[in-house]
Amino acid sequence: MTIGLLKSLFLHFGILLIFFYGAEIFKKNKRFEIYEIPLDVVDISDKTVNKVEEKKQTSKKTPKKSDFFTPPKPKSKPTPPEFAIKEKKKDNKQKVKEKKIKEEKVSKKDEKKRMESILKSIEKIKTQTKNNVEEDKKEDEPKKEEELEERKNVSLGEKLTISEKDAIRRQFYKCWIVPAGAKNLKDLIVSVKIKLDKDGNVIFSKLINKKSNDSFFRTASESALRAINHPECKKLKVPKKKYETWKEIILDFDPSKSLN
Repeated sequence: MTIGLLKSLFLHFGILLIFFYGAEIFKKNKRFEIYEIPLDVVDISDKTVNKVEEKKQTSKKTPKKSDFFTPPKPKSKPTPPEFAIKEKKKDNKQKVKEKKIKEEKVSKKDEKKRMESILKSIEKIKTQTKNNVEEDKKEDEPKKEEELEERKNVSLGEKLTISEKDAIRRQFYKCWIVPAGAKNLKDLIVSVKIKLDKDGNVIFSKLINKKSNDSFFRTASESALRAINHPECKKLKVPKKKYETWKEIILDFDPSKSLN
């Protein structure tokens, strides 16, 4: 063992000696020569600009059509045969006919419903009118009976006398103004038809004789109508028992009598 250790020590020591002293020996024996290297001075900016321009030109190159994706053309559909086209047309015509038939049926049903509703409404109106007429008759029956009784009570001797008729006429004379300067007073007789209610109030008046050419007659007739509808002369004193005789009378307005 000791012999091996000694051998390894000597080997390591020899290696260290060679490492330290061998490098200097090598330097002394070797010759070093310095050679001159020629260098060219170049502007970096020019080169870089040219490179950038070259890059831009290369980037601006238009792409080729082959670079784009072209979708495949759609395949044309095969044309159907003639018999298939004819069958389609027939089917369409049949569908149109069926639609028309359905619409006609619906319209007929609607018309029937409308007619039925109209008939029902007419029947309702008829029944309502009948009921109203019957009610009116029932209401009018007692009135008619009263009128008949009143007419029965008025005997033939109780008819309106000439003096009573003159008395009614004279009640209007105080409201009647005869036109001034009128000539031929006998020709200015104005006939007026009047209707009275049971209280003696004038409810209707109408001129019977008209002479449009004569201005005096026209003014006299207008004044007579005004006198009949005047509030002071509109209500008359009449015998109530003889209502059937004086409810409709014709009065002759004579200016010659009104002046007397």
